[in-house]
Amino acid sequence: MPLRTAPIPRMAGHLSFMRSVRANFEDLSSGSLAVIGAPMEDSNNLKSGARFSPLAIRETSVYFGWYANPQFSNPINIDELELFDTSSINEQLFDLGDIPILGQTKFKADELITRSIEEVYKRNATSIVLGGDSSIIAPVSRGIAEGKSAAYIQIGGKTPGTSNTELSQQTSAPLASLLASGKVKLKDTCILAPSENPSVEFIKELTDTSAKIFSSNQLNNMDSNEISDLSLTLSNRNLPVIVNLDLSSVSSELHGMSDKPVFNGMSLKLLRRVLVAIARAPIATLILTGHNPTVNGLSIVKTGQRLIVTALVGYLCSRLGLINDFKSNDN
Repeated sequence: MPLRTAPIPRMAGHLSFMRSVRANFEDLSSGSLAVIGAPMEDSNNLKSGARFSPLAIRETSVYFGWYANPQFSNPINIDELELFDTSSINEQLFDLGDIPILGQTKFKADELITRSIEEVYKRNATSIVLGGDSSIIAPVSRGIAEGKSAAYIQIGGKTPGTSNTELSQQTSAPLASLLASGKVKLKDTCILAPSENPSVEFIKELTDTSAKIFSSNQLNNMDSNEISDLSLTLSNRNLPVIVNLDLSSVSSELHGMSDKPVFNGMSLKLLRRVLVAIARAPIATLILTGHNPTVNGLSIVKTGQRLIVTALVGYLCSRLGLINDFKSNDN
């Protein structure tokens, strides 16, 4: 039988994010983008399934494999109807596989996540962490902060009642833990399209420290330069910037895959514009949470997964300097 020379079909081959190269920490260098899975799931979660998210996202990303596969022709920027060269993605995007946390104690799993992200960060590479539930945010942040402080951009997700929210509460927002641990200071925080209205007390705290919070409607009325200034301002403080993208930032009627319906979230167009804009600043890590592939989606290839990867394509291209902006999205 002759060897196959054409591109392999989507269902074949070694599964990696967007058909990117599988690699180890030693293969990373400054400017690399490293995808790494953290299949963490809180045992107290009544709606289990978040641990399957890294696998589900990789499976869906194969539909976008031509971006990173040099065997394919150049893709089209659908906003400007122009071909653009993505060959450099193959040289800069790597998949490190999943962190081996399944079967470990919570303490050991957190430690493995922290050490793995630390290995990526010390090589001046950017990590894209495929969660997992929101419990991965704290250990990832420890790997970036390295005993110091970091800036934090939250897209979607919960907000704490105040910065002193009790950590023992199961409903505590991940940001409450970061603030209490000192890894993040409130003045270095930016919250975009939270999944629920923050308390009056927390809004007052944010205002007093000049931290930023914007609803999806406010973001929709901002241009890309205004959005990018949010991340540029934080990075200009010489702090590593941590971004948490929670699926709750996207309007539930578009994906139907959140445990809690959110009807005032962002459109895909707006989410992609936000990710493209904030990627202009040097981001240390992008953490994906809030995705449960076992929740019924809206199609055979689950719409929520397609939304995530479609938005990530914009982030990748912007982070690697392949595009400056999706210009038509500001119109």
